Amino acid sequence: MAATEDSLLERVRAVAAATGAVASHLSAAVLWGFPLPAALERLGIIHVTSLPGRRAVRRKNVVGHQQALGPEEIVDGRRVACTSPPRTWFDLAGILSVDELVVAGDFLFRRRNPLSTPAELDAYLAGKQGWPGYRRAMQARSLMRARTDSPKETELRLLLLRHGLPEPAINVPMFDATGGWIQDPDMSYEHERIAIQYDGGHHATPAQRRSDIFRDENAKDAGWRVVVLTQWDLTPLAPGMEPGAVTRIRAALMERGWSPSPRPAKRRARPLDAKGR
Repeated sequence: MAATEDSLLERVRAVAAATGAVASHLSAAVLWGFPLPAALERLGIIHVTSLPGRRAVRRKNVVGHQQALGPEEIVDGRRVACTSPPRTWFDLAGILSVDELVVAGDFLFRRRNPLSTPAELDAYLAGKQGWPGYRRAMQARSLMRARTDSPKETELRLLLLRHGLPEPAINVPMFDATGGWIQDPDMSYEHERIAIQYDGGHHATPAQRRSDIFRDENAKDAGWRVVVLTQWDLTPLAPGMEPGAVTRIRAALMERGWSPSPRPAKRRARPLDAKGR
């Protein structure tokens, strides 16, 4: 990934130096580190934006945009100017799906080194009503949450919501009976005392596994049910099958007394009379 960023940075810097354009859209997203679908990250095309009064850049493997950018929407780096994190995210609304935009948005609000805050983004979006992409941006904004740690955690949360499960809390501290801190589970249902941990690749090392076991045993001793998930649990085994994460978390919830809300009964259509009324 670092090599990709370095190569992109050099290419964008060359175009910007010759045209005065600003790195934007997918190129700005990569430079800021936004999580993107792999196919988009690997594109050999760069995006730059020219301000009004300058022509949009037209070069091979370059997508040139022309649009107004306020001073607060441009960040001058040491090597290249780039659209700000909120503006970059907003521009992605015309490229990404809603779920992909939520993943990128949660990255804005991540727990460590966030690029923006919910209040800052909301204030920014208030000035974008009527702009292309505004409706999708607002749809994604309603699903974004602060203090996440990884894109996979966002993907898992959206998966649970799409399958009708209640929304879990994010990184809420867990304490034992004496008030001692145990852990901050990735997600949790405090009422049912269910902790959800998503274990990525780095959890496979022996040292990390020992730490995870110790972490989860302490939670279990405090009366919590711990569900540990991996990428395998997010991907259905076959088309049409429910992902294992949904099945396992639903079972844990029901084991702890939760029950799904009954679906409203469908109204039976009233037969038409002889006049078709």
